[in-house]
Amino acid sequence: MDGVEPVLYPLLRRDLIAQGPRYVVQIGDKVVDYNEEFRLFLATRNPNPLIPPDAASMVTKVNFTTTRAGLQGQLLALTIQQEKPDLETEKTRLLQQEEDMKIQLAKLEESLLETLATAQGNILENKELIESLNQTKSSSALIQESLSESHHLQASLDQERDAYLPLAESASKMYFVITDLSKINNMYRFSLAAFLRIFQRALQTKEESRSTEARISSLAAHLKSTVYEYVCRSLFKCDQLMFALHFVRGMHPELFQENEWDAFTGLIVGDMVRKEDSQKALREQIPSWIDQERQAAVALLKSAFPMLYQTLNLNEADLWLTFSSSSTCEQDFPPSITKKISPFQQLLVLQAIRPDRLQSAMILFVSQALGECVGWWRSFSVVYIYIYSFS
Repeated sequence: MDGVEPVLYPLLRRDLIAQGPRYVVQIGDKVVDYNEEFRLFLATRNPNPLIPPDAASMVTKVNFTTTRAGLQGQLLALTIQQEKPDLETEKTRLLQQEEDMKIQLAKLEESLLETLATAQGNILENKELIESLNQTKSSSALIQESLSESHHLQASLDQERDAYLPLAESASKMYFVITDLSKINNMYRFSLAAFLRIFQRALQTKEESRSTEARISSLAAHLKSTVYEYVCRSLFKCDQLMFALHFVRGMHPELFQENEWDAFTGLIVGDMVRKEDSQKALREQIPSWIDQERQAAVALLKSAFPMLYQTLNLNEADLWLTFSSSSTCEQDFPPSITKKISPFQQLLVLQAIRPDRLQSAMILFVSQALGECVGWWRSFSVVYIYIYSFS
């Protein structure tokens, strides 16, 4: 259902009418027998259903949608169980011990109040009562001290637990990156159960590490490689490079500056370049060594990223002579320019000036960003490359 129908309100409120040994409830214009074991479950695909305030007080809403924070906590628990099982056991023991002590403290408080309530005569002259109060006070103080120590130990354990938090965050990010693939093709759907199996398989990697940080770094690299290979085997060849770029963007957003991805995928085409007069004026400012058919693309690059265009110094033809004539221009950027712009900005420049080398440049960019985990498919013959936008 998409909401809670008003006709169900009498049932939700349990407006039951007794008729002899049985109960009935009014549903619309009908009176229906009611069974005490009846339970009502309403399901919806909408993660944020509109529930009126009067209905919200009568129903319990449970969201089964996988959230980033929820998955992160689940992955962290799996990591601790594999890497530090004694840590999880100790934390469980401390929590149980803390609960027991709180119960004892509550019982002492109840006993103290009951003793004071049933005391007769002058309380100050009742030695048994005073001894009982002193004993209760000392027991309470010991329990409070034990609780304080338990809190300190839990804080220490949580600190050790949090050391593995970066791995859980990275894994959670990976899952939501690969679930975006369903926007490209409905066949590209990956279940949470499958991802958890991959994650547990990665945790079983046996590698000696000198420190926790080194172990986490090793696990993260192995997980990235495992997930990447697993997903790429499920994709059509024409979509593998697209996924590689999307994977880089999802896992390393720091490599992309504002609007660069949108410009690369064609999501932003400035209003300026749609106007013929402005377009003509921009083309007149484009250096002559750039092919005429690429001048519009360079004009778009200039209008969208003026600071980048200024850094490129395209007016210096001698600086770009090797690049313009090279058959592997993605590897022949002017060294002075390479130091000033990011790898993805180099990709934007190639897209504008030398689109014939864009595919090779994309593979080079992905290889640099993801490292060895993409090496296994680099020899694949990718005939058609499509750049999709994820919104």
